[in-house]
Amino acid sequence: PDDLKVLIDLGANGYLVGSNPSLATEALGYATKALQALESGKTIEDWEPLTKDVAFAYLNYTIGTINLAKEPAAALKNLLKAAQYETPLKKSPATYAYIAGAYETGPYQKQSDEYKALYSGKDETPESKLALANIHQLVDRMIDGYARAVALAGTDTKFATQKPVWQESLTTWYKFRNNDKTDGMDQLVAGVLAKPLPP
Repeated sequence: PDDLKVLIDLGANGYLVGSNPSLATEALGYATKALQALESGKTIEDWEPLTKDVAFAYLNYTIGTINLAKEPAAALKNLLKAAQYETPLKKSPATYAYIAGAYETGPYQKQSDEYKALYSGKDETPESKLALANIHQLVDRMIDGYARAVALAGTDTKFATQKPVWQESLTTWYKFRNNDKTDGMDQLVAGVLAKPLPP
């Protein structure tokens, strides 16, 4: 139970358990324990078949994907970390769809609800303008995530069922930010991968 190599291997592959709740709980425990150990300075001699970067990326990805439904704001931090490393995750459309979804169900939902409760139907104030600007920034990050997912999915048949869903979310949020128009959206998708991922 305290063998770091075993914890890394189990945790880094934990995202593969899918929707099996008991396995997801176990995988989350392994990934969390391994990541905490690595972040505290512990290491292993033999990283094979992984590398250190791959281990960090996939441990964060496991934690992010498993926590996404219950704790989207916390999951977002792990998903953003997972996308920073030069691993297959950085080129996977699912990574960015998860990031966009984490923004949407986490920080965006929270700030949107707060905005409605505090400012909806009232005169504009400096506070309400700032709150709306913060919401728009989150929507822009969601648009970026969905655009990356669509761009990376391309014509790959593996993503034939997910791509239209990502495209629909992208279109909805893009219109929300651009006066119900999609002008420039195709150019955004075409060029989004050349830009760094927003922090």
